[in-house]
Amino acid sequence: MASTVSVTTDQAKTIASQTADEGKKSLAKVLGWQAFDPEDDMRQDILLDYLYDNFMFAVGKGFPWSQAVLCMELAAEMQRECQGMPLVEAIKHYSTRSQPYAQRLGDRNFKMFTDQFFQSYMQHYQLYQYVFGRNRDGWVSQYDLSVEPPPEPMLFKEGKSFKQWDYERQVVELQTMEAERRKLREAQKQSLEEEGDKLIQEAFSRLEGIEGPVDKETLASVVGDSITVHVTVTRDKLRTSIEEVQDSLEFKLEKNKIPKPQGAKTPTPPVSGKRRKSPDRPSTRGSSTSARGKKK
Repeated sequence: MASTVSVTTDQAKTIASQTADEGKKSLAKVLGWQAFDPEDDMRQDILLDYLYDNFMFAVGKGFPWSQAVLCMELAAEMQRECQGMPLVEAIKHYSTRSQPYAQRLGDRNFKMFTDQFFQSYMQHYQLYQYVFGRNRDGWVSQYDLSVEPPPEPMLFKEGKSFKQWDYERQVVELQTMEAERRKLREAQKQSLEEEGDKLIQEAFSRLEGIEGPVDKETLASVVGDSITVHVTVTRDKLRTSIEEVQDSLEFKLEKNKIPKPQGAKTPTPPVSGKRRKSPDRPSTRGSSTSARGKKK
């Protein structure tokens, strides 16, 4: 991590004329640094802030461009040469190392820069020592994640009013409930038929173990049981059919109770046994009565 500074007057003017972010990027480029990610290389980013802040302090105080660059050079040398040095030794080192710069900056500007340097770098000296003297633990994790963009909204001309959407939603819910109820009734009929067939087979199975002619009483008992089963199944199936008709009438009545907006179309009933989704709700952005337009 190099901290040697070599900046021309023209480059200094360009850096100072830019915003802070752009100025730091220009400074890093002038110093010959490779591009880096501040999140992954915080030490390099802190060093860049350190150099830029010292430079901009001098610029802000009206130092000549050449002296502003000198202040940045002195700050860079102190950061580089004081690594691992106790604070007392660092202060002594500044007193010695800054003498050539003091002559070129002049008493007034040198005093102003020294006051600022001690209030910033020296005041937080131990923190800078920690940052620049210890490698950061590598805690950066990278994951490959798939991104699924949301579906495109419908066009304005394909939109529908909220009343129409709400009407279709309620109708679809009733149609779905009706289809599920119809499926339940059909399953009940199927169960009755299967149970009836099973009972009839059990009745006739009593004849299988009889050798020789079957007596009249046994045959009459088997036939009677079969007839009873058949009548019971037929009665229960008829009751189920009546309930199915009642269900249909009730659902039809419920659908007729729903206010139908002008121009609204009744949704197509779903296939029996398949749940149907409610209509996509129209967006309330941009218009309170229509669906949102297509947006890229």
